[in-house]
Amino acid sequence: MACWSDHLTGEAGRQALAIVQPVRRDRLYQGIVAQIEGLLERGELKPGDQLPAERQLAEQLQVSRSSVREALRSLELLGIVETRAGGGTFVRQAQPDDLTKPLTRVIARGHTLRDVIDVRGLIEPAIAERAAKNVTAAELAELHEILGAQEAKVARGESYVEEDTRFHEVIGGAARNELLVTVLGAIWDVLRASREEWLQTEKRARESLEAHRRILAALERRDPASARAAAVEHIRAVGEGILKLINTEVKPA
Repeated sequence: MACWSDHLTGEAGRQALAIVQPVRRDRLYQGIVAQIEGLLERGELKPGDQLPAERQLAEQLQVSRSSVREALRSLELLGIVETRAGGGTFVRQAQPDDLTKPLTRVIARGHTLRDVIDVRGLIEPAIAERAAKNVTAAELAELHEILGAQEAKVARGESYVEEDTRFHEVIGGAARNELLVTVLGAIWDVLRASREEWLQTEKRARESLEAHRRILAALERRDPASARAAAVEHIRAVGEGILKLINTEVKPA
């Protein structure tokens, strides 16, 4: 594990000193945050690296220790650094939900449910189409296993939301585009409660099961066009159903 001092000694140190400059006096902490983010973007700081002590950092940046403390608090709130027991501030390892959580909040607060469903209808068919080109035998086997578990739960009248979500996650992984899957995961989070309610009746449960079978069959045939078409129909039916369900619930008695 490297520490900040590695960037300040020898050849590496000369490069870092050429980059880290005294910060302007207005909004000092923001300038400190920007410089540390810049070092991360250029790969001169990496996850696990330790930052200098507060006093040392203040001297290097030619700012007060209070400005450094404010900057470190901001970086911690942003999830960029963490303070560990026993002392020391370290560059934090990225977590899977670092993007998903704020993206979910933006989607949920700034857009209508209809817009969210519409975006899902644009993204998931494209994912299914790409998955048909890239899906592996192991992923197909997992999809069959998930579908079997879903079918068993439907037969028993049990909730199968977990299997439904996992089915789409595996297809997302087969598309080989992590950003698409991240965006879709945020959309699923926003729609989670509505999807759970929509899937409760036996008729809807069996319709969803049949739709999954059609998608899986297209994936097995490595047929991108059919996979896309099956996903379009599935997402359209679920989306329209959720909107009808919500409109019914908000109507006055």
